[in-house]
Amino acid sequence: MRAFSLLVKPASADCNLKCTYCFYLDKKKLYPKDQRPRMSDATLQRMLERYFATSQQVYSLTWQGGEPALMGEEFFKRVTDLQKKTARKGSRIVNCIQTNATLITPEMAAHMGKYRFLAGCSMDGPATVHDAFRKTPRGGPTHEKVVKGVRMFRKHGVPVNAVCLVSSANAHHPEAVYDHLTSQGFRHIQFIPCLRQDSWSDGPDPGLTGAEWGEFLLRIFEKWLTSDMGTVSIRNFESILAQLVMGKAAECRMADRCDQYLVVEYNGDVYPCDFFVQPGHKLGNVHDDSFEEVLGSAGYLKFSDQKSAWAPECHRCSFLQLCKGDCPAFRLTKNNHASVLCEGWKYFYEKTLPRFMSIARDISGRPVPTGSLS
Repeated sequence: MRAFSLLVKPASADCNLKCTYCFYLDKKKLYPKDQRPRMSDATLQRMLERYFATSQQVYSLTWQGGEPALMGEEFFKRVTDLQKKTARKGSRIVNCIQTNATLITPEMAAHMGKYRFLAGCSMDGPATVHDAFRKTPRGGPTHEKVVKGVRMFRKHGVPVNAVCLVSSANAHHPEAVYDHLTSQGFRHIQFIPCLRQDSWSDGPDPGLTGAEWGEFLLRIFEKWLTSDMGTVSIRNFESILAQLVMGKAAECRMADRCDQYLVVEYNGDVYPCDFFVQPGHKLGNVHDDSFEEVLGSAGYLKFSDQKSAWAPECHRCSFLQLCKGDCPAFRLTKNNHASVLCEGWKYFYEKTLPRFMSIARDISGRPVPTGSLS
């Protein structure tokens, strides 16, 4: 059976913060208002049983939200207890938590350190830009709380990566963002674009244009290349190198198909992607369906195939084998449009691809065939 991971939403869209740009909060509308979104022990156990019944070299689970730390340390103790009881002997299990880091207690951090969790913590740069959109429900700042949470993780031996959303607040300050993240001790960083919302009306739109995204990435690349290549890992750049060196899509946006992971909501509902947690994309529920049945369903196969339904201009683009049309959530798939970030990606690749190919050649010890990029 091919490899796939699980993106688990144990508290669904519930969160202790109210970040301006959060795209997941409206998923609360999918479930009854009087129902507290918390994954039950029965759902947790059934999901793990279903997953461990599949054949995987590595069983990879990312606990995300909303805010997964709302579940508390007792929930994550049940997670690891059930994993030990349910998985076959010798199974390799990787747990990650993607968190805003403001609710991390010593007990939670100690448990995750003991069981070798990896933490991805949201930090958008210095407080001046981080606090622009990452706020408490009352509009207060969160940066200092994140710093404390990151320190708590590290105190208990949990490796911490930075997840930085690039928005209108920080897009024009790439060097300051990069310097802040590295000054906080982050050595693994991922930058994620925040898209513009046509319907946004409550204050400034946090989204950025394709051109802003391309310029941001370029300036980060220049900074990283001259000072930190080899000591700081930027996932965006390592994914490009993985494609050049091994022909491997390290991120789903760079793959031919959308079939690398499944989302499991707090009640066991299964979806193909957290951008597409929508009624029309529900694939089943772990209480009723095996993952084999979900992966083989007509709805999932159709969804996966749509990844390579590229716009006509994509077929003529020399960067298609790197971009692969970008994430379907970033393009108007019904009208077969290119990604809204297309301009930025082209600009970035035009400025950096020769240097990426040189780095790839140094890694592999052989020239990268240019035909793979045509």
